[in-house]
Amino acid sequence: MSWYGIDAVDKAFSRTRTALFEPFDFWKWVKLAIIIFFVGGMGYNYGGSGTNYQLSSEDVRNDISNIDPGRIVDFSSGISWLGFNYTQSTSFLGIIAAIIAFFLLLALIFSYISSVMEFVFVESLVKNEVLFWAYSKKFIGKGFNLLLVRLALALIFFVLFALAFLPFISIILKESSDFSFPLLIGGLFWFFVVVILLALLGVVVNSFISLAIPLAIYRETGILSALKMVYRNFRKSWQQVLVYWFIRLLLGIGVTILAVIIFGLLILGLIILFLIIDGILYFLLSTFISEPLNWILLIPFAIVELLLIFVTLMLLSVPLAVFLKYHLLSFLEAWFADSNIPFFDKVPGEPETGIGPGQDESILSVPKSGEMESDGLESGKSEGESKSGEQEPGRSEADGSGSVRSENAEGAEF
Repeated sequence: MSWYGIDAVDKAFSRTRTALFEPFDFWKWVKLAIIIFFVGGMGYNYGGSGTNYQLSSEDVRNDISNIDPGRIVDFSSGISWLGFNYTQSTSFLGIIAAIIAFFLLLALIFSYISSVMEFVFVESLVKNEVLFWAYSKKFIGKGFNLLLVRLALALIFFVLFALAFLPFISIILKESSDFSFPLLIGGLFWFFVVVILLALLGVVVNSFISLAIPLAIYRETGILSALKMVYRNFRKSWQQVLVYWFIRLLLGIGVTILAVIIFGLLILGLIILFLIIDGILYFLLSTFISEPLNWILLIPFAIVELLLIFVTLMLLSVPLAVFLKYHLLSFLEAWFADSNIPFFDKVPGEPETGIGPGQDESILSVPKSGEMESDGLESGKSEGESKSGEQEPGRSEADGSGSVRSENAEGAEF
């Protein structure tokens, strides 16, 4: 029994080498880097602060003396500025709410782009041709459906997280205001347990979604139907998926270590190089320009250098991300029969492997070798008999003509 997760490593290496280096195309790398940047996802932490001003007895104490006729009373400062403070706090809360709404909208836009780029990335690697805008227009609908699925899953995870802490909320409400050290330790332990369990569940669900995306493309179905296909196939051959997850873990560790080494050395080298360049520019500018102005002129150079570092790191991440995605696609090709993934290097007429809904039909439709040989022998025999039947009259005619010739020869001799 072969393990598809292990066999997919060699195919991922060969396909990565062919797609990126045979031949080398710089603009192809740039487009893949942009796709990978959006596929990588962006996380946001939201928070807001507000004011909750409550009036106390000191704020409303009677500081107003008796009013004489025709005299304007001087109000105390706390009362005179009360309405202004309320208006200012309300406007401040509105600004915070607007900022939070803006970042929420921005997060939704990036999440939608990331969902579309998931399909674009798969299509680009399968066909070994990066058509950024064409593929983006093609998968607008599927990307939106994937976004809805991810939002629903995020809501489910949030509800599970909240339900896990309901017992502690009731305990905290019943406890007194005194500090309870055992309760704090228990709460922290339970918090880490819940976070780890939800993280593992999230990894499993995300793996199923990644396997379902190619099926949604090439089986021409929705993302939910593709998830059902993946789950049914998982129930049939869960051992293959467990081995695949273990191999993915090892590959992830190896890729992370390699990326840290390469990126660390590259960043160190670029920082040293840019420091030398900035030092030369500083001394050149300081000879002609005063002290504050030369630092201002160096700011655009520093921004360009940071952009160059970012672009270089993105380009270097392309082979790593492409290799991991090719490993997923190669595993899916072998594990799920009738996945219909039209790889650019696939040999025409290559048989499907793995386990899937269409395997039994494909097995029944292929004749056995013994039946093929017997059919060939029977057809050969029938053709031989028909040919021999056609040749027998010719032979009899030839024999008859030969006897007549012999009789004529004997008559001529007499």
